Amino acid sequence: MEIGQVIRALRQERKETLEQMAYGIGTDPSNLSRIERGVQQPTAIMLKTIATALETTVTALHARAEGVKKTTKKERNLLGGDPTDYTSEAIQLRHGFRTLTPENKHLAVEFVKLLNRTQSGK
Repeated sequence: MEIGQVIRALRQERKETLEQMAYGIGTDPSNLSRIERGVQQPTAIMLKTIATALETTVTALHARAEGVKKTTKKERNLLGGDPTDYTSEAIQLRHGFRTLTPENKHLAVEFVKLLNRTQSGK
């Protein structure tokens, strides 16, 4: 995964538009779009600004981009643990889960456990 893909995934997870984030960090949307698409590499200062806006660290962004498993506990909390955490399906699941009632959250967790058991043949 490229650093731009990580930035885009985290931005989308926060439900921020490209424009909202770009203006929030003091750049134009086309510049941020080029970074997210990997057409342009962010400067160190821009990367720090982006990380701060995403409430993470530059180290955590790079770790996610490189798929590094050896991160600090704080970084793991910021990142999640698996590159699949940033697929569009995973993002949709998290968004949907957040809107559920506590009872329905419990049901959703139990349903996922059931799916995992049936998938593994147990």
